Amino acid sequence: MESIFHLPSLNAAPGTTAERLLNLKEAAEAIGAHYWQLQRAVKRGDIPSYTPFNSRKLVKLSEVIAYIDSCRQGGVE
Repeated sequence: MESIFHLPSLNAAPGTTAERLLNLKEAAEAIGAHYWQLQRAVKRGDIPSYTPFNSRKLVKLSEVIAYIDSCRQGGVE
């Protein structure tokens, strides 16, 4: 399978790197969650998704992790 990347523009800030877009199944496996949990969060608009070439939803792993961190309650940081 060919990788899909968000390429930064030529005028992008130094040190900016492209981040691979994952489908919901790959992202769920990466964080140890169920596919349907990510699917619901994307449908609610909690996690931004991208559909560059077809109807398949793609997400950035960093945005999925940021959403999980924002839902954290209690505990010590």
